Amino acid sequence: MKSKSHLYGVRNIAVLMLAGVSGVLAQTTAAPTQFSGVIEDYTPATNTPAGPWEMRGPWTLTLNGDGKADFSAELTMELSDYTRNPSNIDTTSGANGRMQHTHHITLQGGAVTQISTGGFEVNGPVNITKDGNPAPLTASTLTVSIVGGKSVQFSNMTLQFQGGGTVHFGSQLIHGVVSIPVASGPGVAVTPSGTNAIVTPSSLTTSDASVVLDGSGSTSASGSLKYLFEVVPGGKQPALLQTPTSPKATVDFVNGPGLYLVQLVVTDGTGATATSPVIMLTYQP
Repeated sequence: MKSKSHLYGVRNIAVLMLAGVSGVLAQTTAAPTQFSGVIEDYTPATNTPAGPWEMRGPWTLTLNGDGKADFSAELTMELSDYTRNPSNIDTTSGANGRMQHTHHITLQGGAVTQISTGGFEVNGPVNITKDGNPAPLTASTLTVSIVGGKSVQFSNMTLQFQGGGTVHFGSQLIHGVVSIPVASGPGVAVTPSGTNAIVTPSSLTTSDASVVLDGSGSTSASGSLKYLFEVVPGGKQPALLQTPTSPKATVDFVNGPGLYLVQLVVTDGTGATATSPVIMLTYQP
């Protein structure tokens, strides 16, 4: 949450820029964008130790706003039913064991690139643990892809290891799901003061060269609201914002196809603020 003084300072700058330059390129240092979900998949039968192994666990990904992203996953792995046999059950697991173990997988400062058909991917060196200790694997890199469709823009995710990680996890795509954020309504962020920042559409894939965002549905128990639409780093930057301090703002996709990120900050008569979830706009002409 931004302080009132900082918010007013940004707003005043935005107004001056709009007055002096037609079609100003609006850029800010807004909060990162975060994604999360779960992974559910199997390894190949040919990995080491022999599988398939079931892989399950949660994951999170944060876009840092500088073209980089951080990813982490917590995977529980165990042998699937038809895989268990005397050759792959260790002495401590016993006849009914599944060689259960856990992995923490982290990628810090991975490079973010847009996928031409929609979505984005993150790539970089990955750190892997096994049961809290360094995993006995050589250096690895990881590619995390997040894609979706028209009804749910970001719905599917995959992991793909390169290097040493392929020995245990395989070189194939490992599949998961992206969670849909839970809120009190589309594009709603609620603060204790009761101020809501509501924007429609909250996500959109379009072939139009611009789109109008409507924040006039924002509410407050304290009366009138002031508006500030901001470009969020992490998408295809920068977007062109027209009338960012009005209830409705136009986003022009001046940099061509790709993902554009915007959010709305509203301030009520008492100075309380609310920030909408990040609005995800994909331009596919």
